[in-house]
Amino acid sequence: MASTGKNNGTLLVLYKDGTRVTHCTNTSMDITQELIDVTTKDSSGWKESLPGLRSATGSGDFYFAEDASINLEDWYDEINNRSSFTARWTTAVTGDIYYEGTAYLTSISQSAGVEDAHAYNISFEITGALTKGTQA
Repeated sequence: MASTGKNNGTLLVLYKDGTRVTHCTNTSMDITQELIDVTTKDSSGWKESLPGLRSATGSGDFYFAEDASINLEDWYDEINNRSSFTARWTTAVTGDIYYEGTAYLTSISQSAGVEDAHAYNISFEITGALTKGTQA
């Protein structure tokens, strides 16, 4: 049954090629649309626009763990091999909406302070269309 009301952010997770990425502390998705300026001398001094290119990007923050479903080495392989993967954001609750697209990793950064958890961050960009569906 689909979620109702306000959702706890813990429910929204990132999947890579159908596998849930574990040890995640934060994930985000940004969808943008560029506008094409079509202002003319007949626009009465007001800017006019038409919708242009759309794009989507995403990122995630994770704790490094040897037993993670997807680990830092797997993400490194995406960049090293210049390969794409399927990114999906979803709550994994049946009936909830998901967003999915083919992605290329654009960056990996990691940090490991003194007496602090080893963490890393990834960023990626969707190539082509971002699709919306219903979680089965």
